[in-house]
Amino acid sequence: MPGTAWAQKVALVIANSDYEHTSQLANPEADSVLVAGALRQIGFDTVELASNLDQPEFMAKLRDFRELADGADAALVYYAGHGVESKGRNWLLPTSATLAAEKDMPFEAIELGRVLDTLEGARLRIAILDACRNNPFASRWQGDNRSISRGLAPLEVDDMLVIYAAAPGAFAFDGADGNSPFALALARRIVQPGLPVQLLGGMVRDDVLEATDGEQRPFISASMTGQPLFLVDGPDTQMQWLASLNSSSPSNNGQPELVNFASATDAIAAGRGITAAEHTLLNEKVWLEALAQDSVQSYRAYLTQFPEGAYASFAKANIAQLLDPTATGGELNSDKPWIISLGAALPGRYAIDLGAPLPIDGVWRISTNDKRLRIERGRAFAVDGWNHALLFRVEPEQVTMTDMRREAAGSYLGRDILLNGDAQLTLRADGNLGVKVSTFPFPVEFVLIREALDDPATLEEELPAMSGD
Repeated sequence: MPGTAWAQKVALVIANSDYEHTSQLANPEADSVLVAGALRQIGFDTVELASNLDQPEFMAKLRDFRELADGADAALVYYAGHGVESKGRNWLLPTSATLAAEKDMPFEAIELGRVLDTLEGARLRIAILDACRNNPFASRWQGDNRSISRGLAPLEVDDMLVIYAAAPGAFAFDGADGNSPFALALARRIVQPGLPVQLLGGMVRDDVLEATDGEQRPFISASMTGQPLFLVDGPDTQMQWLASLNSSSPSNNGQPELVNFASATDAIAAGRGITAAEHTLLNEKVWLEALAQDSVQSYRAYLTQFPEGAYASFAKANIAQLLDPTATGGELNSDKPWIISLGAALPGRYAIDLGAPLPIDGVWRISTNDKRLRIERGRAFAVDGWNHALLFRVEPEQVTMTDMRREAAGSYLGRDILLNGDAQLTLRADGNLGVKVSTFPFPVEFVLIREALDDPATLEEELPAMSGD
C-alpha cells in the first residue's frame, strides 16, 4: 500500500579489505559497519555483516542469503571491496583472488549477476556497490584484452535498484576520516523518513557530488514501479515540493504546506500508461507547482519527474539563479524581486572545515521561526529553508554560524553570519540553548530548542554547572 514501509526486510552487508594477493583497502569494514547500523536503525529484520570472504565463503553467503530473501518484502545487498570490469562484465573480488590472468576471472571472482540473482525472490530489490576502484590486477595481465583499468561497467536491470559508488569507468574516493563520502551519504539518506526508494540513489548522488566538489558521481541503474515505495515511513519536510499537488490553495507565509508524501504522489504514480495528451497536462501541472514554490527543491522535483520535459531548461536556469543570483548575468529574474537568495553569500555545509566535536553537536530548532539547525563540529547549518528578515532566503545545507567553540562548561562562542555578530550560546537548566548575538545597536536574543543530540550524555555533564534560566 502506498505510504507503508515494507514489513519483512533482510540485508547482506559484505566488506572485503584484507586481500591476500593485492592491495588492501582501508575503508570497507568501517563503511559496512556504518551501513549495517543504518539498516538496523530503520527496522531491517535481518542484517548479516560479513567481512574478508574468500571465494567459497562468498558463494556460501550468497546461497544462504538467496534463501533468506526468497519471499521477503525487501532485500538489499551492500558490497564494499575491490571490483573489476572485464569484457563488459562486472566481477566482485574475494580476498583469496590471485588473478594471474584475465581468463581466471570466472574461477576466482564473483560475477555481479550472481549477486543480483540472490535478490530475485524479494518484492523490493536493492543492490549497492561500493566497488568502483582501480583494477588492482591490470598490470599483471598480458596480451590483448578489452578490460578497463578502473571502475565498473554500466548495467541494465529490471524491477530493481542498483546504486554504484561512482560512474562507469570512474573510481570512488575512500575519504579521510574512516568512512567514504559514498557510505556517509548512503547511511544519511537511507534512514530518511518518507524518502521514496526511487529517489534514494539520486539523493545519495547529490550528496556525494557536493562532498567531493563534483569529482565523484554515483551512478544509478533502475527499472521500478512509479508507485512510491518506502523503506522508512513518515512525512519528510525535505519533500515539500510535492505539497498541494492537487490543490491551488495558497501557502502559509510563503512556505509550502506539508502533506503526506505518499498521498501527494498518487497522482504521479497513477500517470503510468497515460496518453501523450495527459502526459503533457501532467507536465504543465507539475511545472506550475514548481513555479509557485520557486525553490531549488521544487525545480529539482520537476526535473526528476520530467528530465526531458518541455520546461527542463528553464528549471535548470532557475536552480542556477537560486543558488547564485549572478549565475544568469547578475540580474534577479523573479516575480518576487524582494526575495534574494543567500546562495552566493552563505557557504555550503561542506565548504567549512570541521572543528572539534562539541557537546552541543546535534539538531536544534530556532524559537523565532520554528526552523531547524544542525550544529556539527564548529559550524551550524540550516536543515530547513526559511526567509531571513523578509528579504533573504536561506537554503538547506547553508552555514549560518561558524567558529563555534566551547568557552566553559555550558558556554559556547561562535560567529553568526546572518546577523553579522559574535554569538554567545549558554546552556539553560531546561537543556536548551539561549543565544545572544552582539548586533548594533541592540543584541538579538533567541532560544535553540533541543531536538536530537549526537552525544546526549556529554551535554548532560554540562548541566550541573548551570543555574536556572
